[in-house]
Amino acid sequence: MEFETEEQQVEAIKKWFKDNGLAILAGLALGLVGIFGYPYYEEQQEKSFAEASDAFETVLVLLTEQNDSESFISAASTFNKENPDSIYSNLLSLQLAKLAVNQKDLGTAAQHLRDVMTNAQHATVEHIARIRLVRILIAQNEGEKALILIADVVGDEYRSSYEKLRGDVWLAKGERGKASQAYAAAKEHGSGEPSAPSLEMLLTDLADETLIADAK
Repeated sequence: MEFETEEQQVEAIKKWFKDNGLAILAGLALGLVGIFGYPYYEEQQEKSFAEASDAFETVLVLLTEQNDSESFISAASTFNKENPDSIYSNLLSLQLAKLAVNQKDLGTAAQHLRDVMTNAQHATVEHIARIRLVRILIAQNEGEKALILIADVVGDEYRSSYEKLRGDVWLAKGERGKASQAYAAAKEHGSGEPSAPSLEMLLTDLADETLIADAK
């Protein structure tokens, strides 16, 4: 399934875990009961997951329905301390990072995203955090750190996004030739859908500049 935005990916992950999380834990528990003979494991794990899910929804409501960002930040921070290795902690940290960016606190946003990358419970969440952190580093004129962060990324699923970011870094550094190569790679590794207008415009502008420079 293709998603147009990172926000759609995050929402899909939330829904998937809400619909399937208990079933996954139940299956894992049954396996452990059969192997290790833990008769109470299934019940306890389902209860723990359900409690975390309910707590997550309660925290999220503070922002999505009550628009109380201050209370949300406090409640989300408490939740994350109590549930550091959960997908819900990852999702709340992504939202905390988004709020910090809106408040122009890029340092705090970057730390939240690093926390997600360190404790990511889902590959898609890790990639989203990495992509957003690279954008923050670009905004902070930390191009070298941004390039290091995406240098060893493997797999094709997010290749286009990372190549686009690599182009943004090179463009910010004034390396227009390298930027053009990265944007072309982003287009090449796209999902088969038409390239984003912004990417097409960047490629066109850089190509025009090259032609003008060659004509001089």
